[in-house]
Amino acid sequence: MVKALLFDLDGTLLDTSLGIFKTADKTALTLGLKPCRDYKKYAEFVGPPLHIGFNRVYGLTGEDAYRAADIYKGFYPQIGIHEYSYYQGLLDAVAELKKRGYLLAVATLKNEKAARQMIASTSFSSLMDTVHGCDEKEIMGKADVIRECLKSLNIDKSEAIMIGDSLSDMNGAKDSGVGFLAVSWGFGFPTMPEGLEYVNKAEELLEKFKGVSHAEN
Repeated sequence: MVKALLFDLDGTLLDTSLGIFKTADKTALTLGLKPCRDYKKYAEFVGPPLHIGFNRVYGLTGEDAYRAADIYKGFYPQIGIHEYSYYQGLLDAVAELKKRGYLLAVATLKNEKAARQMIASTSFSSLMDTVHGCDEKEIMGKADVIRECLKSLNIDKSEAIMIGDSLSDMNGAKDSGVGFLAVSWGFGFPTMPEGLEYVNKAEELLEKFKGVSHAEN
């Protein structure tokens, strides 16, 4: 039986793109680089650890990529952390899922401190049982974050579903042994992989998850 729903943050629970893009632009200028301005390309910053984003967008490698990530993390609380918007109907849907008895968590590769600060400023704050993100050194993968959520919630992997918008979320769920449900909003799935179970709008989550006393697939 599914008892817990683990939500990715960027692109799934909240549209955080504007804050991410603004912070990335500021970081690029600080490093003497020309801001990308291609918001489609900047989607590379959503999902993987930051140093990977700087590698994909700017070609930075090794210590240069990690230095860029550190600069970004310094700017983000000032520039990006309050730049977000809600996806239509999702807050109400998540509140209803809470009423139906599900444990709710955030499992993100965003820096954990930043993720906790962001969630604390939103209306999701009172609904989430735990929030876990990436470590400062960006060593953790998505599967590691999911396992931290399971530990905090004191549940087995068979009792959780990861809900996300990217291949990172899908692969993290697979590697940690939890189920996965994709969302068609966000950044990561311009085309849904064949055979992947997904929802197109927030209300469909309520059709999928009837309550912890019901059996779910």
